[in-house]
Amino acid sequence: MDSNLAESLIEALIFCSEEPLSENYLSIVLNKHGKFNVREILLKIKTTYDKRGINLVNIEKKWFFKTSLSIKDYLKIEHEKKRKLSKATMETLAIISYHQPVTRAEIEKVRGKPVFKGTLDILLNLKWIKPHERRETPGRPVTWVTDFEFLKHFGLSKISDLPKIDELESISFNKNLT
Repeated sequence: MDSNLAESLIEALIFCSEEPLSENYLSIVLNKHGKFNVREILLKIKTTYDKRGINLVNIEKKWFFKTSLSIKDYLKIEHEKKRKLSKATMETLAIISYHQPVTRAEIEKVRGKPVFKGTLDILLNLKWIKPHERRETPGRPVTWVTDFEFLKHFGLSKISDLPKIDELESISFNKNLT
């Protein structure tokens, strides 16, 4: 193996690794194919990447690639968090979507169980529901309706595109037959 191939191998090993790699580990792998100065190769790779969008970094003799600090202000990385919604949250969302505008008390009446504040908070944070207006009844409770993100997430053009209740029942009934 020539020195260019040795350099490419080290670069690929570091790039593909989920964790920083030690110089000792890299020496063991590389020296199976000949005698190389791993430290010298690492410093050469580091120099190559010094003016790029990623840099080769050494901390406690462990090497890894990291986004260059010179461009950090231009990057905005968003992580999409996926989490499974509870049965109570899904029930609440279904009631709001089919009975909107609906108050918390009306949701509780349909569910037969209390709706905890956290349940509505989850749906609000997802932007699947929003407060609509206050009902002209004692206490003037807030009514809830679905929001744009709800339609977007479920692939609906408008709320009337939701399947009708009898369609859902027939789907559920047919599913149980198979």
